[in-house]
Amino acid sequence: MSPRTIVFDLFTLCGLTGSVDDAVENLRGRPTERLAAEVAHAGVVNALPSWIRHIAEADREWMDQLGVAIHGAHQATVAPYWPQIRARLSTERGRHGRALADFGAAHLLANLHPAVRWRPPVLEIPSSWDREFRLGGRGMVVIPSVFCRPLPTPMLDYNEGEDESPELWLFVPAADVPAASSELPTDQVADGRALATLLGRTRATVLRAVAAGPVTTGGLASRAGVSISVASQQAGVLRDAGLIATRRTGKAVLHTTTTTGDALLSGDLPRQT
Repeated sequence: MSPRTIVFDLFTLCGLTGSVDDAVENLRGRPTERLAAEVAHAGVVNALPSWIRHIAEADREWMDQLGVAIHGAHQATVAPYWPQIRARLSTERGRHGRALADFGAAHLLANLHPAVRWRPPVLEIPSSWDREFRLGGRGMVVIPSVFCRPLPTPMLDYNEGEDESPELWLFVPAADVPAASSELPTDQVADGRALATLLGRTRATVLRAVAAGPVTTGGLASRAGVSISVASQQAGVLRDAGLIATRRTGKAVLHTTTTTGDALLSGDLPRQT
């Protein structure tokens, strides 16, 4: 198979999850109708290999083999570099979150990417194929990615079923991604050991949870796996240290990382000489 060939949309089939295990379970749990629709759509664009029909039929044996292949690909191509990737994506999510909180949705959309044009109420994204997405009252999820280059890539998630309006996922290239390297990361800040030693395990976990995107105190507690009182206490300490900021938006109180917090997570703090 050509490396440039897109077989079918594994991203939305696997879903937005916190681990490759959950992603594979989501994929295995998709109804036959959804799998068949994705394969049929991909078949219009590309000539597909014959084994794909087994996926369209949700054949359990072939779905298990696909899950094993996804695990293997992740282990070989993503897992060794995940600490660096996670730090970069945390920085990007924080940047987009601050833009939304400080200046509003219009500013965020107008500054997503140099090639994107915001002409209210239309967001124009350059693409090799011409298509119009109508949200139908559903939201749009902006997802920074180190694999989506050079242009943003829109995808539709029919998580609620084909009869419902889909949610639009917009994968946006993360800024300032370093060139590919065959060297494995060894930085202790990137892999979290130094951060946990510096802040303590719970506080480091809370900081990473905030970096995943603007979040309320209740949402922060859920992300970090702690009680609301612990989340509130740790957020206060991080805020006093200048690592996160807390803003009121309407009735909600949202926590976001600061530039210093992002730099600490990514290991980009200036070194003293």
